[in-house]
Amino acid sequence: MTDHVTRSPEGPDPAAFAAFYDRSVAEVFRYFFKAAAGDRRLAEDLTQETFVAAVRSCQSGRVETMTINWLIVVARHKLIDHYRRRSREERKLTLAWTEQSVHDEGSSSAFAVDEAEALTLLECLSPIHRLVLVLRYLDDLPVNEVADSIGRSVSATESILVRARQSLSRRMREVHDA
Repeated sequence: MTDHVTRSPEGPDPAAFAAFYDRSVAEVFRYFFKAAAGDRRLAEDLTQETFVAAVRSCQSGRVETMTINWLIVVARHKLIDHYRRRSREERKLTLAWTEQSVHDEGSSSAFAVDEAEALTLLECLSPIHRLVLVLRYLDDLPVNEVADSIGRSVSATESILVRARQSLSRRMREVHDA
């Protein structure tokens, strides 16, 4: 029993890849489970992303590099990418209420909000408000592209964004005042 995938003249051996997966999936999942502080869903998602990368590597002919050690290195990169993406999303979400607090009269400062709280606050908004905030601040689309995406004019979309930020800000104040 080897810890890598073999290659036949026709290409990667599917049976060898399946056996490799069976031998290594638990180890990759354990790595992510520990790194994600027990977040099972995140560990499962990242494990899946890692094996998608392995399949792509296999399909491109780079089977000779496919060992469990190599897979853990891929997993580490997936974890780093996840946290970078998460950090970018948190910064972008923070823009939504920071921008609103600048526009609010009498607002002295923006609230500090983590990702979990931001997502909870977004869930409290109407679907259209949530959608425009996600498109504008998470997907980083300019207002005209948000307008195209939702089938509204730019001025109507700007109005929706203002109301969405106001709703988000109001909800934040409710949560922080409670």
